[in-house]
Amino acid sequence: MKKIIIASAKAMGVLILIVFVSSKVQAQPNPGPGNQNSGIVVTNDGPTVPFDGGMSLMLAASGIGYVSKKLKRK
Repeated sequence: MKKIIIASAKAMGVLILIVFVSSKVQAQPNPGPGNQNSGIVVTNDGPTVPFDGGMSLMLAASGIGYVSKKLKRK
């Protein structure tokens, strides 16, 4: 039981570290509406990025669920 608590505490620490580090990282700055710095296409909306913060939270939640299921089996 004590090993599970220690392993869970380590996993939560790593998860919290990843969340704080990834909150400061951006894939690309938002230039706002208008030219996308390509010089060719002018659009009225900002840049489109296929992977956003919501998806990473879903992946983290599913990983936590998977690990907790595996820990329950042991």
